[in-house]
Amino acid sequence: MKVGIIRLSALGDIIMSVVFLPYLKKIYPDIELHWFVDERFSQILEYSPCIDKLHKLPLKEVFRSLNPYRFYKLYKTLKSYGEYDLIIDMQGLLKSSAVGKIIKKKRFVGFDKNSIREKVAAYFYDEGVEIAYKRNVLERNAKLLFWAVGGFDVVLEGEIDEHWIEKISENRFQAFGFSQNSESKIESLKIFDNSKKTILFILEASIESKTYPIEQYVELARLLKNENVKIILPWKGNPQKAQKIFAQIHTFIDTVVLPELTQDELKALISKVDLVIGGDTGVTHLGWAMGRSSITLYGNTPIERLRVTGERNISLSGNLNAECDKNDFSIRNISPKEIFESIGKIL
Repeated sequence: MKVGIIRLSALGDIIMSVVFLPYLKKIYPDIELHWFVDERFSQILEYSPCIDKLHKLPLKEVFRSLNPYRFYKLYKTLKSYGEYDLIIDMQGLLKSSAVGKIIKKKRFVGFDKNSIREKVAAYFYDEGVEIAYKRNVLERNAKLLFWAVGGFDVVLEGEIDEHWIEKISENRFQAFGFSQNSESKIESLKIFDNSKKTILFILEASIESKTYPIEQYVELARLLKNENVKIILPWKGNPQKAQKIFAQIHTFIDTVVLPELTQDELKALISKVDLVIGGDTGVTHLGWAMGRSSITLYGNTPIERLRVTGERNISLSGNLNAECDKNDFSIRNISPKEIFESIGKIL
């Protein structure tokens, strides 16, 4: 069976969708999986042993250009991929459903109109899966994927209990791979040794209200100074936050500011760290998805809808009534002491 999955963006949403592929491949070892993604996020899926073909689409450039010829070229590209037995729209937006509508297929499945943010998208599908939009995103993605491929209850092989998401995502790290060049790049930085646990502080997000404040990261570092750990500071586009934290903590705790990394190099890095700490953002979720210990900090986003699973994965919230307000900075309500105590439980 040839199956195409549409999840174009963004980084965290893609990660929360791809984690079920190892389980799907286990059940259907002969399935041929293709993935359609915006080329800006394609590196996160490159080298995945679960994806047989990755289609990188220049969507943002095409839509920004407003050039009819570029739209026509994209249309012809989508038409050229041959016929699929099944296309699944895991994004549920008008743009993703439009992409799926163009591709040749026998079945097109997505969320139904009562389970989707952009309701008009549901009218493009042949079949719609019902699950409340406010339900946990992992539950939503799993139900859509497995229902579309083989029927929800049949594929999951038995009774659905409170731990079912954890069971079907336990091998999620197998969904990711990275190049030898990226692995060599990370090894050349000489960050890792066996004497110290490595903790990755995630300093950036798509919006500022999803980031943990610099001064609170500094206080957390002070709490960790006697714990035989090394703090690693990555950055993307602007190194100022990383440099500011480094300047305040490197005298009392082993700290490294990384060079700017590609998505592929980031995967190679995360595969080796002991713990990832950060806001509700793609890189933090990548730590969870690659099987690393993680502490995810929620502020303006609802924790129950976005919480990840796992014994070594802790979620903390500064606002249990969050409603995705970009001006809600309640992530600051999570104290460094609370994070420090959570680190103790994991490490």
